Amino acid sequence: MLLDFTVENYRCYAEETTLDLTHEPLRTLTPRPGSTWQEQTWRVAALFGANASGKSTLLDALNCLHHAVGGKRDIPYQPFALDHEHSSRTSRFSISFTHDGQRYSYSVEAHAWGISREELWAAGQRWRKVFIRTQAEGEDTPTIDAGASLRGATREVSRITTIKDLFLAVALRYKHATLAPIARSLRAVRFIHHSDEERSARLRWLMSRLAEKPTWWSDVSDAIAHSADLGITRVELEERDLPPELLEQLQRIIRLGTEEGEDEAAEIPEEILREVQRSLVFIHHGADGQEHRLSLGAQSQGTLTWLATLGPAIDALRLGQVLVIDELDASLHPTLTATLVDLFKDPDLNTHGAQLVFTTHDTSLLDNSPVRLLESGEVWLCEKNTDGSSELIPLSTFTSTRKGTNKQRRYLVGAFGAIPHVDTSQIRRFVSTSSDGK
Repeated sequence: MLLDFTVENYRCYAEETTLDLTHEPLRTLTPRPGSTWQEQTWRVAALFGANASGKSTLLDALNCLHHAVGGKRDIPYQPFALDHEHSSRTSRFSISFTHDGQRYSYSVEAHAWGISREELWAAGQRWRKVFIRTQAEGEDTPTIDAGASLRGATREVSRITTIKDLFLAVALRYKHATLAPIARSLRAVRFIHHSDEERSARLRWLMSRLAEKPTWWSDVSDAIAHSADLGITRVELEERDLPPELLEQLQRIIRLGTEEGEDEAAEIPEEILREVQRSLVFIHHGADGQEHRLSLGAQSQGTLTWLATLGPAIDALRLGQVLVIDELDASLHPTLTATLVDLFKDPDLNTHGAQLVFTTHDTSLLDNSPVRLLESGEVWLCEKNTDGSSELIPLSTFTSTRKGTNKQRRYLVGAFGAIPHVDTSQIRRFVSTSSDGK
């Protein structure tokens, strides 16, 4: 479960910026007796703001830390580019989360040359050190200050950790007894960016689920299609044999990327072969009363986006994961975006503490009609400053957001900021010129 995330000197975030999903600052490090982290945190965090205000960048920063813990190098250091002073400062990330009901705080400081500091702390009555990693430029191995609770192959992991590696990432790869389970919990975050490439990847993911558990995921896919009134009776996975000429073409492509001779038959990896053989078929009920089988290419972008988004959302709800979506409202009707948000806010459905963090321009989510969907504590505003840096402001800081306030109307008239200041004067000058450009 995500409690808070802080980033500093990362792209447009020059100064420390925090996204906090706890209801209010806790007086203690753990929930009060009789309460749980699920009761103390928001299930949803919605980021609003003008274009280029920093909404997507904040999600990118969280994704950057996610990939770095997964073992990707040379990505944490991305300093604010509009001030030379920031190029000599570290990019810093800090995240608080829960693992097996225990609160942890993990932080990373990165330079252009590598990782200088990395800390993991566990919370109880007071903060307890799990490890502190320090390293200076030019040093071959890090110094690990291990806490009393750290059990596992710490020395072995330290010896193979380079200056470009996160110690926690190497511990995950090495299956360190204490750190690997914590790292896996930290990486229990799923990211969705609405691009054609990523949507195709999520549809392939859905195909693999349909192949592995056909009965359960067929029912899920049908339910997803029915829920959005898409005119689809059911969704099926179709697997077919490939024509010999297509197999030969795939072998030729693979052979060009290997050192095998032209006369040797290249073996097509099984995972690639499965992906090419599989396709989704959408069964529609036609005006003639008959069923019609339509291909993936015959579906609208909205249909495919809904299917590719709600599948991972259902998985996140089942597993208690954090789902991060950039541009939630892309290709979706406002009713569908509100429906997805409501799934995460429904306490009878979201019983495992799953969370949804998303960016959007859909201001109807701020409306109170027919019901209030988002609380002020669930809404964050991204604002671009005059120096080009971004800041994140919780809507709850505005006293005018008491119960009953029309947040949508007040946001659109600029009461909370975080809206574009549009100046069309120069555009009008060009449009008003004669057709010959004079």
